[in-house]
Amino acid sequence: MSAIDVFVDFSRVPADVPLPATFARLASPELLGCFAEHVTCAMPSDHPALSGTAPPSAWRVSRTRPVKSCSRAMAAAADAERPLLVLLADVEPGCEALGLLLEAIDADPMIGFVLPRLRGSGDGSLARLDVSGDPAIDGLSRRLLAEIPDTYLVADAPARCLLIKPVVLANFGELDERFRSVGGALWHYIGRARRCGFRTLVCNRAIVSAGDAARRPRPACVITLGNLPEADRVTLRELLPDAERAHDEFGTGAVALAETRLARALPSAYGTQPSLLLDSRNVISAMNGTTMAALGISGGLHALGSGWEVTLLASREACAFHKLEQLFPDWDVTTKLPDRQFTVALRLSQPWHIQEMVDLHTAAAYNIYLFLDTIAWDIVYSAPRHLDGTWRFLVDHADGLLFISEFSRERFRRRFGTGAGVPCLVSHLSFDPADYLRPDVRPSPDQEDYIFIVGNEYDHKDVSPTIELLTTAFPYQRSVALGPATAATPRVTVLESGTLSDVDIHRLYAGARLVVFSSFYEGFGLPIITALAYGRTLLARRSALLEEIAARCAPGGRVVPFDRREDLVPLIGRLLHGQHVAELPLGTALDNGRPQSWRDVGRGIMSFLTTLIGDLSRSRWRSREHSIRQLMAAPTSLVEKGLQWPSIL
Repeated sequence: MSAIDVFVDFSRVPADVPLPATFARLASPELLGCFAEHVTCAMPSDHPALSGTAPPSAWRVSRTRPVKSCSRAMAAAADAERPLLVLLADVEPGCEALGLLLEAIDADPMIGFVLPRLRGSGDGSLARLDVSGDPAIDGLSRRLLAEIPDTYLVADAPARCLLIKPVVLANFGELDERFRSVGGALWHYIGRARRCGFRTLVCNRAIVSAGDAARRPRPACVITLGNLPEADRVTLRELLPDAERAHDEFGTGAVALAETRLARALPSAYGTQPSLLLDSRNVISAMNGTTMAALGISGGLHALGSGWEVTLLASREACAFHKLEQLFPDWDVTTKLPDRQFTVALRLSQPWHIQEMVDLHTAAAYNIYLFLDTIAWDIVYSAPRHLDGTWRFLVDHADGLLFISEFSRERFRRRFGTGAGVPCLVSHLSFDPADYLRPDVRPSPDQEDYIFIVGNEYDHKDVSPTIELLTTAFPYQRSVALGPATAATPRVTVLESGTLSDVDIHRLYAGARLVVFSSFYEGFGLPIITALAYGRTLLARRSALLEEIAARCAPGGRVVPFDRREDLVPLIGRLLHGQHVAELPLGTALDNGRPQSWRDVGRGIMSFLTTLIGDLSRSRWRSREHSIRQLMAAPTSLVEKGLQWPSIL
């Protein structure tokens, strides 16, 4: 059996900690008794429990400064060629844990330090590795051990229980006595050794108990900068300028962040509610299709009252414009990425940049994306730079994908695939007319004599050619259009898409004699549902999507398909004169005759998420973590181009 030397720093133990009982436990055969050759204790000079009581006779009591006492213990262990176990306060390592530490420290010649995990404050819990990550998580479930490796190889981890290799003790001398605390001096010492190649190993299967003193103010295995005296923080930054980088990039800072993310992914292990981050940062301070979809889904989830803890993330402008705090009073509505983590992060539109996926990865172990369409990728000119790479990264690393139509899913699958085993759900938007009718807008029984042409400035909406065609064919017919064209005649009113209020747009639908939706390419087609909700006759370009949507709409209004733009002229002519035209049947795919509402949409999404989080092995967080770290190391310096870890690091 290997022998070790031990240094125990009791100098900062509070007065209410019963030291005599602590001495007895540490000296027992179950703890240090079978391993410790020499034990040095740094003692507080004025602790009330010391009156008439002394540590075991084999222990050396030191009342000099703790940093100096630790240096003497290190020198003695180096001379004896034994490892030194450093305990800060009343940490109680058992024989099994010590055996694992001794085995681990000899597994690699360049492992200079080994530390165990601490038990948490509750039964069956683990202390956090350090205070990085979600600040609301005080401890970790033992269930987490099934999801993490046996060991972490880290840098600069001055722990409450730390085993130091003899070769390190023999070569790096004493602690720097400019430090006031052993924790600060150890951090500097470990950093010096690391700069010569000696790293630190965290043994996740070696678990030791922490007494009352070691659990204050909260249990954590590693001493962090915030735990050090201010003077020690200043000294450490002067002597070891790379200390913070080592902690954040190579040390326990990044690991602890991943662990609290996993803890949020296991709400059942804590008996807590699952939590959901709804990323609505793509919602603008106006009404468009993306905004309608995101707000509709959010409204359905809110009405459902799923029992999940929900945070809605949106821009400051969108929060004010749409009055999101009033719309969702039971939710936390925020305008910046929260400093906490979640079970699931759901982005309510497709991502446009990898940074958005980095944000969600940092926030949750499960990352889900709602996909509206692939139009930007197909038309190219409106796509952000490197969109192809962004969406291929999505395919490789998303934990789940939602599509708003089967048509949209098929377009995505044919262009990018969906990845083996990536859960997908076609989550149509609401088809319920009640979700689209505004109570302050009523269809007029005497319809105004205008044709409403719906679209925007994008070429695939085909608004300008359609206006030109219809004004030529029907020069005396009044028309109103949403799009980029200039009015060709006084009988045509062209309004810029995105500039009208929601109520004004609905009035245009409600008062139109005919609605023309000439778009070549949609992911769902909200104008179809809105026109039918107001009982209007809609002319729309024939497609598989149009048939898919019409089959799920309640009867009411009419859908007249056309194949070529020129077909609009005879069709509109017949409609204006009350003649028969071919229509698409409505409601042929309705479930029990009832169209799906936003509440039904929310129910389907929550069912999908609930099933997904039942098995953490389905999360792709590990591969995502590795890929993001590789991206950060790209030689083209993605950091300089804006890719960076979120502020919660």
